[in-house]
Amino acid sequence: MNYVERAIEKSLTHIIEAGASDPGTLGMQRENAVLAILGAFRVSSKSVLQRHLGLSREAVNKLVNRMKKKQLITLHSSFANTDKGFILLTSQGIREAEFLLNRELHLRSDASRINERNLIHDLSVQIVILDLAKRQKITGFASEKDLAILLENRGNDPRLVDGLVVDADTGCIVAIEMETSNAKNKGNGKLREGILTKYLQELEDTNGLYEFVYMYSHRQRFLTQIEKAHSKLFSANRSQFSREQQTLLASRIKFKAQECNVIYELMFNSKRQLGDDKLELVRKDSYLQQLEELEKLARTTGDRVIQIRRDGFIEAGKLMGLIE
Repeated sequence: MNYVERAIEKSLTHIIEAGASDPGTLGMQRENAVLAILGAFRVSSKSVLQRHLGLSREAVNKLVNRMKKKQLITLHSSFANTDKGFILLTSQGIREAEFLLNRELHLRSDASRINERNLIHDLSVQIVILDLAKRQKITGFASEKDLAILLENRGNDPRLVDGLVVDADTGCIVAIEMETSNAKNKGNGKLREGILTKYLQELEDTNGLYEFVYMYSHRQRFLTQIEKAHSKLFSANRSQFSREQQTLLASRIKFKAQECNVIYELMFNSKRQLGDDKLELVRKDSYLQQLEELEKLARTTGDRVIQIRRDGFIEAGKLMGLIE
């Protein structure tokens, strides 16, 4: 069993609360969830923990402060995200997390090793993977950190992706890719061609690291631009990809636009109040899930009544400020 397989096997241990009834056990479960998240991803933030644990801002502050007093975690100031800071494990916290997850984590309690330029990107990946875990859409995951260890920390290795998850329905390994910058999306065919070649290498290999690629972003237009860039490359008369390769890439790369609003609100909306926004997030999540169901129903049935209902639902969402 290699390092990534070991990570996937242990990844959901303690991540999801078991729902204890007494406060003492519930508090311990939440602390274990924080240790497991930081053990998997190395770094996290209050907004990520608040969303995953379903807590108020006051409750997540108390949890973080309690763990800080126990010398399990440290808080570091930063202008790189809306929380104005990030959370790391201490040396003691790393030992606790390794014992909890029953695997070596290859972590250091050194804030200077955190690339703050990529912080918001890395936290966005966490939101996606933790949400998939909570919704029981996956049976395990490995972070980019886990994958880098398997690949002996070769930063330019073409097999590196932002994360791997195991689909709960099919058992397929899926690569998670997060686009938080416009640099690689628009008017840069050569760069996208190189990225597609990287994906193709794994998708064609029967022993590849993944079988599908799920693309996420905080902006739907970024995903639209990427999809258009792919179509343009495939339609080129001198495309380096054969017809079979084009079909394979088009069928295995999925664009997950339904997560854009959640990622934007938590990671990119500088006007979002960092108070007790638990109810607002739940309200928005519920709306987006219902909208997704209506969109799917409208596409599959072609029923005009359902389409009118969907259009009205979208207008209501705009009036309530739930969508742009």
